[in-house]
Amino acid sequence: MGAYPHSKARRSAVAEASVDAGEVAFGSRAALAAWVGTHRSQITRAAQGQELGGEEGWRLSSLAAVVTALLAIYEPEAVPGWLHGSNPHLNDRRPLDVLARGDLAAVMAAVQAARTGGYA
Repeated sequence: MGAYPHSKARRSAVAEASVDAGEVAFGSRAALAAWVGTHRSQITRAAQGQELGGEEGWRLSSLAAVVTALLAIYEPEAVPGWLHGSNPHLNDRRPLDVLARGDLAAVMAAVQAARTGGYA
């Protein structure tokens, strides 16, 4: 047994939670898969606990982190609008576009600004 016997179960739970967060953002697994850049069947497998690797896995887990942070300040119905709308803290770019380019830090800074009432 390895040093972390529960790591597989933890990764499985993270994969499932990431898909749940993605469904909050996109409303469907098909739309989530298109944004992640993979086939919908891969999203279905992740929802069943199979880890999604590579750039697609990073994109999905980054989205989950942002959605989780947004749910701490907004109702679930408001999250898609925040993600899909232009954001002054991101030079009027959509948070999803910035996140798709890999800049999780910039999107989380925009979430923090929303949480604290900061203005761009």
